Amino acid sequence: MPFSSALVDVEIAKVPNVTVLRLTFVGELGFELHVPASGASTVLKALRAAGAVDAGYRAMDSLSAEKGYRHWHADLSNAETPYEASIGFTINKRLNAPNEKFIGADALYAAKEQPYARKRLVCLSTGQDLESPFHSQPPIHNPIPLHGTETIWRDDTCIGFVRSTAFSHALRSTIIYGYLHTHHPFSGQPLLQGSLDNDDWLQSGTWSIGDKGLRHSATLHLGAAPYDPQNLKVKTVSY
Repeated sequence: MPFSSALVDVEIAKVPNVTVLRLTFVGELGFELHVPASGASTVLKALRAAGAVDAGYRAMDSLSAEKGYRHWHADLSNAETPYEASIGFTINKRLNAPNEKFIGADALYAAKEQPYARKRLVCLSTGQDLESPFHSQPPIHNPIPLHGTETIWRDDTCIGFVRSTAFSHALRSTIIYGYLHTHHPFSGQPLLQGSLDNDDWLQSGTWSIGDKGLRHSATLHLGAAPYDPQNLKVKTVSY
């Protein structure tokens, strides 16, 4: 099955009418199974018998953080635009369609022209270097425990807050997502000497995460996802 395709009326373990979606929220070769309620336990037992194991919701959080997949309620809310979250590609096709008009379209057109006028979602990491090959480093025995709402610093200026965080076992790093702000969210005072549109200015700074009176050194990552940036594992046919 190609990525982002579906099969309908599939039978699994003699349970009919299963829909199989070739999707993933964990950045690996994956599928979603939509199963009639009456056959759900039968399909689950068959998957376990075939070797599938339960991983847990925290594992999904960790794996999706490695791939840069956004979480509604954490990385996304109705206070941000898709462009501020760097997922404008999800709406560009509809926004650019001829004669397309919908509620909120005018605001999105304006946001597209200046995507980071207010804020920008970025990825940072603490601990091991994300650029190192997977599993080549020794394990981190004391990763920094972060939970969200910590402060994000460029040089000696606080310009943002952490929205979500997870430890990556593949990359041996704590992955952090948070919004950088152009202005203080309460006083409205400007925070930046540069621009959130300027990747060179962002990369030239020294980054850290503030938590409980301490500052932890961090690395800023712009562009592709930290894990499998070319999406080879997501789009492969098999391993």
